[in-house]
Amino acid sequence: MNILVVDDEKFNLRMAQELIKENIIDSQVFLCSSPENVMQKLEEHNIDIVLLDIIMPNINGIDILKSIRSQKKYKDIQIIMFTGITDKESFKLCFENGANDYINKPINFTEFIARMKASAKARKNLLSLIEMNDTITQQYQKLQAITQELKDTQFNLIQKEKLASLGEIAAGIAHEINNPIGFISSNLDTMNRYSQKIRNMIISYRKFVQLAAEKTITREQLMQEKDVIDDMDRKQKIDFVLDDLNTILLESTEGTDRVTKIVQSLQTLAKTGTENEMTYNDLNQIVEECLLIVKNETQCVAEIDKQIEGQLYLLCNKGQIGQVILNILLNAIYAVKSLHLSLLGKITVKTYASKDYVVCQISDTGSGIKEEHLSRIFDPFFTTKDVGNGVGLGLSVAYDIIKKHGGEFYVASEVAKGTSFTIKLPANGSDSYYAK
Repeated sequence: MNILVVDDEKFNLRMAQELIKENIIDSQVFLCSSPENVMQKLEEHNIDIVLLDIIMPNINGIDILKSIRSQKKYKDIQIIMFTGITDKESFKLCFENGANDYINKPINFTEFIARMKASAKARKNLLSLIEMNDTITQQYQKLQAITQELKDTQFNLIQKEKLASLGEIAAGIAHEINNPIGFISSNLDTMNRYSQKIRNMIISYRKFVQLAAEKTITREQLMQEKDVIDDMDRKQKIDFVLDDLNTILLESTEGTDRVTKIVQSLQTLAKTGTENEMTYNDLNQIVEECLLIVKNETQCVAEIDKQIEGQLYLLCNKGQIGQVILNILLNAIYAVKSLHLSLLGKITVKTYASKDYVVCQISDTGSGIKEEHLSRIFDPFFTTKDVGNGVGLGLSVAYDIIKKHGGEFYVASEVAKGTSFTIKLPANGSDSYYAK
């Protein structure tokens, strides 16, 4: 504890020094008889307590008090006014300018020691508080860094789970895209042949028009040329070609629309979600997009019973909700497939409105979940799938996403009979999404 005693009387300086050294443990006393040197002493010795006389030549104690408190770095040191005056206005002025206490002259040993001890204790407590605050600040900064690290880890896990989900159905998605691309390619070949036939007919028609314009042409010659054109028309089956072109164009348009929808669905699911884009979306549209992505996976496994009507709008992150529904659908397909049945299983997808919520319920006739596993299915890395078929993140990530949206997630299951997942989401979104 560094203590600076400021007084123009040497007797008071020595007396204060002795009393402080005898009664204040671990204290070091610095004396200053010249008020002009006070600020320099403060800078040199890292002073904790200043015992400051009020009445001094040239500069009085109150002016020094103001100078000390005017500097931010000295705002917390203890300043005790050391005075023989009894003027209440002077005391008031001292306290208004930042004095912590006062000691009367002549020195009363008991009072002096008590007030100095109280000041030393206050300073120690303040230093402890500052140290504690610094420690808490450092711990808070470390906690923030750890929290950010956890958020980054969670984000990476979500992205990996998305890739894992897409990886599981990559072949099926490729098949769903290849089918329309295949018949579009075939249709283009056919259209190329048709265009050549139509081109030949147009050339013949132009030739006929040109002949008809000649003055020397006879009717018999024109009729002969017409017969040639009619014969070509029959051989090239132009009427059939023209009718078939409409069908080909319609099929090709439907094929490109199908590919576009698949790609758009994949784009929605593949979004990182870092932009926290909460927009109004139709739950049924999200469900339809997910069913489109898994369409090939359900073939020869289960029939899809869609019980969705109208439009169910909710404020949500479309990519994240799509990921939840996709994960549940993939689990349902796996559960049905694991039974190795000769007949198709059934996956029912039902959506409806309930008060302030929109609800999506996905049920399957698969293998079901054992009762002892039900309480753990939302735990990270817990899975009942065979090795290589899952890392146990799908439902954990899904659960976090639904909770983040302020929703509810339920599961009911019976072994060998099937499982039903129910998702409830607030129609108007949730503030909790932005708080995370």
